[in-house]
Amino acid sequence: MSKNIFFFAFLLYFSFAYSKEVKVTVMPEDTKIFVDGVYVGDGITTVNVKRKESFIVLKFEREGYVTVNTKLFFKDKRKAVSFQLRKDEFYSESVPVGNANKFFSQEIDVDYFKDAKDTKDANILVWKMMHQVLLNYFDEIESSDMLSGFIQTPWKIKPFPNSGIQVRTRVTVKQSNIGNNLTYKIKISSETASIGTNREESFQETMRILKKYETLISEFQSRLGKI
Repeated sequence: MSKNIFFFAFLLYFSFAYSKEVKVTVMPEDTKIFVDGVYVGDGITTVNVKRKESFIVLKFEREGYVTVNTKLFFKDKRKAVSFQLRKDEFYSESVPVGNANKFFSQEIDVDYFKDAKDTKDANILVWKMMHQVLLNYFDEIESSDMLSGFIQTPWKIKPFPNSGIQVRTRVTVKQSNIGNNLTYKIKISSETASIGTNREESFQETMRILKKYETLISEFQSRLGKI
């Protein structure tokens, strides 16, 4: 009997000496918890940290909040740890848009041709109107070539220090007539990168655009053509 007690005591000591359990809590309570890349639950879990592995990697992820990646070390003497996620400023100041980074076509309303003296005059009226719309959102136009029907704004960058990212936005317009109808293709480009980087390859497309540009598409539609 005494041998069995000794044996189980040894196993218990061995277990505590070479691994330990830690309670992990994160708010909001529906935050997804990942341990070494594996999803283990929402809001609260118990993890096992082994001496031989030294640490585990925790990731906390919830839409609308800044994702947290951290390490929990075996030598950390705490039996419970808790985390509070920060709200993602970019998420709260942006909206999802299905045609972000994609061209959409806008046919010009025939009323422009009724009010104009001829087709050339109609094109000039449309050209001026597109510039007026864009200058409501951007300080300047980077490229404008009426002959080829091309307009492009410069990149406008907004940093979000709380989220650790920067977002850049620009608009591209190009003429793309369908049959005899005057048509333009318009694209709102929205890209993100880690804050502070200037490398072109660091920026990645996002399907969210800043709220300040949300009405740009509808303004093009209402002021230029048929919705």
